[in-house]
Amino acid sequence: ASKEYAPAGRTMTNTGTGAAIIANCIVLPIHDSMESIFQTLKDAALLQQAGSGLGFALDELRPAMTPTKRSRGVSSGPVSFLKVYNEAFGTIKQQGRHGANMAMMSVNHPDILDLIRAKEVEGEISNFNVSIKVSDEFMKALTERPDTQWLSEWNGAKTKPHKVLRAKNGSVIGVEDIDITVKQLFDELVSYAWTNGEPGIVFIDEVNRTNPLPGLGDIYSSNPCGEQFLHPYDNCNLGSINLSVFVKNEKVDWSRLKFVTKTAVRLMDNVIDLFDFPVPQVTELAQKNRRIGLGIMGFADMLYQIGIPYNSEEGRKLGEKVMKTINDTAHAMSAEIAKSKGAFPNIDKSIYKKKGIKPRNAALTTVAPTGSISMMFDCSSGIEPNFALSFVKQDKDGHQYHYLNRYFESALKKAKLKKTKLEEIRA
Repeated sequence: ASKEYAPAGRTMTNTGTGAAIIANCIVLPIHDSMESIFQTLKDAALLQQAGSGLGFALDELRPAMTPTKRSRGVSSGPVSFLKVYNEAFGTIKQQGRHGANMAMMSVNHPDILDLIRAKEVEGEISNFNVSIKVSDEFMKALTERPDTQWLSEWNGAKTKPHKVLRAKNGSVIGVEDIDITVKQLFDELVSYAWTNGEPGIVFIDEVNRTNPLPGLGDIYSSNPCGEQFLHPYDNCNLGSINLSVFVKNEKVDWSRLKFVTKTAVRLMDNVIDLFDFPVPQVTELAQKNRRIGLGIMGFADMLYQIGIPYNSEEGRKLGEKVMKTINDTAHAMSAEIAKSKGAFPNIDKSIYKKKGIKPRNAALTTVAPTGSISMMFDCSSGIEPNFALSFVKQDKDGHQYHYLNRYFESALKKAKLKKTKLEEIRA
């Protein structure tokens, strides 16, 4: 009610409606069999219907034109199945909105060029974000020997990347081996990212160096917006603190920020006990890992009120202090809750076992984009600066909403500008 904190959109939307309470962020596995591909599609459809955003890794799917034993045919490749998923998700409405999804694939996969070029035509695969996972090996080659030939790998054997050939109806009719250097492959990736914003890049080895649950194996994908890298069937319960309301007389109210952080951690941990996903494996792992993702919004608005430029050293130092305060307080609170409720069950598979720490939650902080809840609280989203101080938002039904930043509006009033100038600025 004081707009200091909000749980994520699915908790906000589903609580009290009779709908099951679920998390926004989930990753699902896709193994290299028809049974797995379509079982995961079924699970994904149920989770999308409930309101979850999903992430998938395509690495296990065999390259296009690889022989298939059961059908005595050939594979159509990962991107073809991605298109099947995309069409299925396009028909599912989540309480008035389409689901968000992420598809990732390793730069080592022979069909990597097919995914890089998957969104060449604007509007294709519109229900997915796509990202390429680049390895330390690839980045080392890019910086030290960029003109060497890049070789993919499949089933332990090196192979040239493929160009997937398709008929006009989209069916795969062949593949063509491509000679491409490391730099040329990277340039290809950059070129398509420049054209329409995708694919993104993921430094997957760094992701696994910071994996809090190495006992569950490597991590291969993230949720749709990339802030949560998760094991298959794992999920994260999100929520965000609105920093814009913690400024009193141009100073941060640190004691209140700590209080809100503690309260938010307890609330988010309690929400996990109420989870009821339509896929039992997701509910089970939620209980075993108890991941929460406490993030922030309103950081740009905080800086406006204090009078600190976003791109200044002072701004960066404030950002560090804010997040250190939230992070340290959240971890301390998680350990405090664990004393009465117990540590998360998978602690023996975590980095905390060696450290001798027993928190309630396997992970605690994150930085989400906070689209819906930041609009609801009328504050800047996530940690980003405002992309505009006055703008018009149009929703999927064509309705338009006029936004004028409240701190900008206050500055305009202080400036005592003429009415014609004000109207010009608002326009």
